[in-house]
This record gives sequence, C-alpha cells and structure tokens, in this order.
Amino acid sequence: MLVGLGTSKSGAYVRQVCGEARVGSGKGGFKLVLQRCFSVGVLVSLVFLVVGCGRTDVPLVTSTPVQTSVATGLTYVVQRGEVVKTMEFTGRVSPVEEVPLYFKTGGYVKQTFVQPGDSVKAGDLLAELEAELGADSLQNQIASAELNLAVAQARLARAEEMNTYAISQAEIALELAQEQLARTRALHDTYKANTVRARVGLEDAEDRVERAEIEHQEAVHRHWMPPEHSEPYALALQQARWNLETAQAEHDQAMANEEVYRRDLRIAEIAVSQAEVELEQLKKGVDPVLAIEVQQAQQVLDRLKESSQIVAPVDGEVLSLALYPGRPVEPFKTVIVIADPSAVEVSAGLTDDQLQQLTEGQQAKVALSTDSERSWTGTVRRLPYPYGTGASVENPTGIDTSTRISLEEDLRLGALVHVTIVLEEKRDVLWLPPSAVSTLQGRTFVTVRDGGRQRRADIELGLEGNDRVEIRKGLQEGEVVVAP
Repeated sequence: MLVGLGTSKSGAYVRQVCGEARVGSGKGGFKLVLQRCFSVGVLVSLVFLVVGCGRTDVPLVTSTPVQTSVATGLTYVVQRGEVVKTMEFTGRVSPVEEVPLYFKTGGYVKQTFVQPGDSVKAGDLLAELEAELGADSLQNQIASAELNLAVAQARLARAEEMNTYAISQAEIALELAQEQLARTRALHDTYKANTVRARVGLEDAEDRVERAEIEHQEAVHRHWMPPEHSEPYALALQQARWNLETAQAEHDQAMANEEVYRRDLRIAEIAVSQAEVELEQLKKGVDPVLAIEVQQAQQVLDRLKESSQIVAPVDGEVLSLALYPGRPVEPFKTVIVIADPSAVEVSAGLTDDQLQQLTEGQQAKVALSTDSERSWTGTVRRLPYPYGTGASVENPTGIDTSTRISLEEDLRLGALVHVTIVLEEKRDVLWLPPSAVSTLQGRTFVTVRDGGRQRRADIELGLEGNDRVEIRKGLQEGEVVVAP
C-alpha cells in the first residue's frame, strides 16, 4: 500500500510502503524511518510538525538493533552457524512382524475362539467354518482323508513291527556267524602244526629211503660176502619206501586239511559280512515308500482342515479380528492378524517424494505425539520397494508399502509418534531465514540495509533447511537484510 502527501515549497512528503512510514524533505535531506505501521492521519501530523519546527538536521530514527536472526520487525541479520535439513512425519508404533491369517476356502463362520488382545500359542485353533452338506462336502472329504491316513499309518506300523523282529533275528544271525568265525580262526594253529609235522615227516622218510638205498647198493657190491648177508639191507630199503609212502600220504592229507580250513574260514568271514550288511539294511528302517504315503495322506488332511480352520502359526497376540459366527468369508482374505507385542517398531506411510530422500540405515528421532519432551533414537530399518528392501511380490494381504523404523526401546503398541530424520546438515556457514530471500525472474536476491540506503544483492543459496537457508555468495556476516 502506498500513501503520499507533499507541499509546494518544502517538498515534504509522506509515504507508507509495506508497513514502513517515511517522512522527508527535498533539500533538508532529513528522513524519519518508522518500524511500525501508522495511520495516514498520524503521518500527516508528523509532517506538519517537522515542517513547522523548521529543523533540517533530524537524525535517523531506528528500532532496537537486531541481535539474532529472528525477525525483529522486518529485518534480519546474516549470521554464521549450522543449517539442518530434516524430514518430519507421523508414524504409529506397530509390531515388527504381523502375521495375517485367512481361510483358504469360502463359507460361513461357525465359531471363533479368540478376541482382540488375547494371547495365543502356536497351534491354537482360532476360528472354523460351518461344515457343508452333500456327498462332496468338505466334511466328507476330511473323513475320507482321515481314513486314508489311518490305513497308511497302519501299514507303516506293521512294517516297522516286522522290521523290529527282523532286526532282532539279524542280530542273532550275526552273533552266530561271528562265533563260527572265531571257532574257525581258533583252528588255524592246529592245521598249521599238522602241515608242518607232515612236511617234516615226509622229509625224514625221504632221507631214510636215500640212506637205505645207499646201504643196499653197498651190500650188493660186496661179492665176497654171501648173498644172504644183503637181504636185511633189501628189507630195510623196502620198509623205508613204505614209510615214505605213508609220510607222503600224511603230508598230502595235511595240505588238503589246511586248504579245507582256509575255505571254511573264508565262508565264515563271508557269513559275518552278509549278516552285518543285512542288519545294517534293516536298521535303516522300513520301505521309505510307506513313510511317504503317510506323509502325503497327512498333507491332504492338513490342507482340508486348513481350508475350514485358522490355526495360530506362531506365539503372539491377536491384534485384529474381523469374524463372528454366521458371517460369510472369502478365501484368502485376511480376517485375523496376530503379532508379538514385545517386538515393536514405527510404521509410517510416506510419499514418493519423501521416500526418494531416505535411505535404509539413517538415524531418526522418535517422540510421542502426546509428550514431545521425551524422545528415543531409531534407525530406518526398511523402505518399501523400489526404494529399499521391502517386499515387491504381492501376497494375499497386499504389498507392504510402509516405512519401518526400529527402536532402541519398546513403546506402547499403537501409540502415535513424531519422527524427525536429519537429511543433511552444514556447520559454520552463513544463513538467513527463508522469508528474507526473494526470487524474481530467475534471480535470487535480498534487500540489504547499507547505512541510510537499501540495495539489492544477488546471492547464491546452498543447503535449504526447514527454517534456515545457507548463503554461499553475495553477503557477509553481520549485514542487515530487510524482509521483502
């Protein structure tokens, strides 16, 4: 707003622009600057008062000197300090891991067994559907699956029982085979000794035959002796030859016996090995096909039961329950959510612009919305895909697009919190409030008070914080800037 008033000789005038009132004269050069907005009537009175006094040496009138960067009237002082750019948003204390539960088939709720806030254990039955009627009903399918499972289990039990008996028999057979092997090995020295004795006897008999033949020949060649004197030598030779035949037979028998012993020993060793292999095979258990049949039958029954029941997969607390008897439900639609209430963190839904400025691992300050005086340190644990490691595959409950911030301490589940994250900060730089800076036609500038005058100064901005902007060029510390 501009208001002006002047006279013909003195050229006195009054002007009010943007809350400032200026009074001056053409030649006298005096000027009065007021830091408050006055009415036009008051300004006119001041003009006539000054003109009437005839003074031309009126000093400059200013407000109290500005000591800080906080606006004092409409001026700011360029100061040196730190500029911090932060992001602030509201979040809620949520479980670290929430487990959504749902029915795998449609139907009507028969009964619920929990309420929100209840603690549950893994395996607890939480809710079930009404049993359908008809030959192909879920109830009949479950009954058939239970029968198939019972048959498979009976076959497996029978096989295991027979296997247990077979193991006991195999253990006995192995023990007998080991005893037979021990007895056979015990005969080793006997057979070896018999063979040695037979070989020594054979060699002795061969020596006797050789000596008898020599003596007989010597007796035959004694021509001066009567023939009857050589007959004893002939008889001794014959006897030696008979003894040699006997020794040879005994030696052959000993060798044959030793060969039979070696064969018996080998047979005993083979019997022990076979008994060990059979026992080891039996100890491996029954035919694995029988166990697979039981497992498959159990899986079919579990799938059918899971279709009509919701069972707690983990220990936790029921956070939400969207069920009541008689209510129709759709398959794979979340109706119960459970979680561990002792493991919590901050969950927040942020915009794409916000997510682009965050990275996982950044530090955060978390304060209760109802008590900003207390705060805790947190860490950005997870950002949603594609900004972080959050899940990118849709599941029955949808994609989790929340930002997760871990906490050093546990807070009350469901509490609202105020989160502050420092994105960037600079220290020992010149700064001004954002309201002191003007931008026009691509120029960034401020109005600097230079003595009794004002001038525009182009500036270069750096980091733009929430309540301060960095001044890189164009100003010096301590200069006074007039707000636009």
